[in-house]
Amino acid sequence: MIEVITFNYQDEELLSNTYLLVDSNKDVVVIDPGKNYDGISAYIIKNQLRLKAVLLTHVHFDHIQGVDILLAKHDAPLYCHFEDGPKLQSPYLNCSNFLDFSVIVKSKPTFLRDKEILKGLLEEEIKVIHTPFHTSGSVCYYLKKSKKLFSGDTLFRHTIGRYDLPTGSKETIASSLNKLKDLPDEVDVYPGHNRQTTIGFEKAHNRNFL
Repeated sequence: MIEVITFNYQDEELLSNTYLLVDSNKDVVVIDPGKNYDGISAYIIKNQLRLKAVLLTHVHFDHIQGVDILLAKHDAPLYCHFEDGPKLQSPYLNCSNFLDFSVIVKSKPTFLRDKEILKGLLEEEIKVIHTPFHTSGSVCYYLKKSKKLFSGDTLFRHTIGRYDLPTGSKETIASSLNKLKDLPDEVDVYPGHNRQTTIGFEKAHNRNFL
């Protein structure tokens, strides 16, 4: 079974949730290291975990600031959807320049595509679900056996992500969300911001997800 450890930075409103997925072999995958600090690396070292990969749900500054500092200390691949690759080095596209600073990720990514299955990172496969509308390369990561979905800024408790930022698209909201509606109601949803939810709860209470 996969254990999920959450770093949520409640004192810093603009930072995303960072998730560590840990299996019984002490292998770990990090999703969206949003803060530029050593805390994630220190946790991995302290608990004698092996970093197998860093996965990005999308490439906005609040999800990527910790990438380089983490990968400087751990030899592991970085993954994102190919549509979001250019955003890693573009302060405009990753929206950091909206706040008058520049985030540029130097680590080189491996690009993902819709429905790709990531094997060998953890003891359970991870499916890539391309859900463009928050960004053109937004994805969710689905662990079918554990019934866990890491939704980035696609799906939140009671709401969904915005679509008015660079490469966002109102026209692809419905087709993106329909991919998630097909998942079982009992799937736990770990969003990029705020509280955990489930697919079933969002079907019942999220007017954008009906």
